[in-house]
Amino acid sequence: MKKLGKTLIQVQYGASIVAALMLLLMIGYEVFARYVLKSSLMGIEELMLFPIIWLYMLGGANASYEKSHIECGILTLYIKKERSKLIFDAIKRTLCIIILAWICYWGFYFFSYSLKTWKLADITYAPLFFANIALTVGFVLMFIYAVRDVYMAYRALIGQMKNKDEAREGGENL
Repeated sequence: MKKLGKTLIQVQYGASIVAALMLLLMIGYEVFARYVLKSSLMGIEELMLFPIIWLYMLGGANASYEKSHIECGILTLYIKKERSKLIFDAIKRTLCIIILAWICYWGFYFFSYSLKTWKLADITYAPLFFANIALTVGFVLMFIYAVRDVYMAYRALIGQMKNKDEAREGGENL
């Protein structure tokens, strides 16, 4: 399981690098054409949207993997007990899974709709499902990492409860 997870994150990071390089090359080519060749490239901005969307969604998935995404932890400032913090974390991560499951469902629906209707970009006529699949892939990756986080949160909560019970039982035997 760990090897699969490691391979998944390597593919994810690799795809992020490829998308960033594609975007960099497109921007460089556009600047060269516009300022050196004094010509305009029709549709390059439209094509840039594809790696931009992929970078955005893979960046969100990377942040979910690394647990470095933006989080508003105001309520945790008022929670003092360790057990209460663990319960709050488990509930928060469970809600995250529920919301991500719903978003994944709509992401799959949106992708299947884009395949069915075969929408094209206005200038380049590139199929838009290349961008729409990025949403689905990003949300599914975030869901996978959220499942991992829920597992870890409940494991920490159960471990803390067991330690407290063992300490209580050990104190009664004295």
